[in-house]
Amino acid sequence: MREALGRHFDLVVVIWILALAVGWSMVTLSRASLSADQWSSAPQSGAAWVVPSGDPVQ
Repeated sequence: MREALGRHFDLVVVIWILALAVGWSMVTLSRASLSADQWSSAPQSGAAWVVPSGDPVQ
């Protein structure tokens, strides 16, 4: 077992880092207080694209 882990140590480290990143993101998302409509719609804080009034719209 120790020899197998020694030969694949880099793979074990990558898997542990990925597991920690996924766990951290799940904890962060579970603590976020987002309402249901924030998950299904884009932010409505302003225009996403503003066309200047002097330019013709193509």
